[in-house]
Amino acid sequence: MVRGSFKANPWAIVRSHWATYVDARDGKVRWQDWATFGLPPVAICAACIWRHVELPGAASAALLTVSGLLSVFLFGVVTQISGRGMDYADSRPAPCQATSSHAAYLLELAANAGYASLLCIAAAIAFAFASAVTSHLALRVSSAIGLALAVHLVMVMVMVLRREFLLTEERLGRARTGADLGESMAGQSQA
Repeated sequence: MVRGSFKANPWAIVRSHWATYVDARDGKVRWQDWATFGLPPVAICAACIWRHVELPGAASAALLTVSGLLSVFLFGVVTQISGRGMDYADSRPAPCQATSSHAAYLLELAANAGYASLLCIAAAIAFAFASAVTSHLALRVSSAIGLALAVHLVMVMVMVLRREFLLTEERLGRARTGADLGESMAGQSQA
């Protein structure tokens, strides 16, 4: 699928991540998700600017290091998810609800991990700027942006952890009870 010729455009990842802000039961957009993931970072940014928060150089450098390392780790996660998705598609699973659910889950997980990696990169840029500037206003703004991005990143990672846990709990529960047995038999008969 062609998504445009400009390779460095991250909007496809951002849009795919934002598309996960829906109710899993009916697929409708959840304004609560937008408020939960949008308002606290904006409030942190505004409060830091208002309260004249300026990160010391050592703190900026430490946060830059953590953001950079986490970005590399998350890039590896996206690459692993991509490999799993390709392996899954190459195995030619029988078309069924479970196949569609698994494919959608992998796509959403890739979008979440890619978005988190982008947040790390943006936060690292803000922290790098904060560690290099001498102007109080530039330091205050870059500190506020970096801290807001870090808060947003933590919230996204907690969301992904929660989704992973709930999915694992559901799948293991289905495996224990044999709930997938009928569906897998139907998929095998179609193959």
